[in-house]
Amino acid sequence: MISAPRLRLVLLSSVGLLASLIRISAQEAETPKPDTKAQLEAAQKLVKQVSPGVFDLNGIQITAATRELRIPCSILHQKLPIEYALCHENGEKVHETILETKVRPIQLQVALLLARYEPATLGILEKLDPKAERPYKAKDTEPKTPGANRLAIHVEWKDGDKVKNVPLSDFIQNIETRKTPPDLDTWIFNGSFIDETGFAAEQTGSIISTYVDRAAIINSAAKGNERDDLWISMPVNIPAEGTQVTLIITPAKQ
Repeated sequence: MISAPRLRLVLLSSVGLLASLIRISAQEAETPKPDTKAQLEAAQKLVKQVSPGVFDLNGIQITAATRELRIPCSILHQKLPIEYALCHENGEKVHETILETKVRPIQLQVALLLARYEPATLGILEKLDPKAERPYKAKDTEPKTPGANRLAIHVEWKDGDKVKNVPLSDFIQNIETRKTPPDLDTWIFNGSFIDETGFAAEQTGSIISTYVDRAAIINSAAKGNERDDLWISMPVNIPAEGTQVTLIITPAKQ
């Protein structure tokens, strides 16, 4: 189990790494941008221990021993074409997402780092047709710890006196097959990036993407994720709009 002092060291290391990226990009940028370093430091200050081995970051519950994250969300749309599974409530793509949250993207990225997940793009395009055009040109990055960027994501909510818990993929269907993608049991923590606008996900509000988006914090690993016209919600599996739900992130099975 990771101790509170150890968690702080992990956080400082993670923030230090991101801060170094900020300094590099600041040297390259010609226009002012939001102070991402200050945003990261603000997120760090929000971390509180609520019980032995359990921490809170602005509503995100982090359990050190299991590396489980619990994020408060709500159902925004039941039925629509989607490019995202989760966006910030003020994000640019709220018209294309099933879930929304008040949690800021930069806070979720810090929480994932605290839980010892490692951002890397390896896995996003592993099912892409070799003849197809890559959605992004950069070479894929690998986590230092194999598999440390692979996530399992579930959604939990109360239905009367019962608690329901289903994979996030149950909320999504392929428009051509009208079925939930069988290969969406794993999601990729690629981590957002810092550019001339600052921390990209903080600007766009994009958190979990079903259509490849490097600015989002987490991406789908499903076949066909390079297409923006392939994914729609699965209304029959989604609770009513406005329902409060908890998004649960754990390590994917290796």
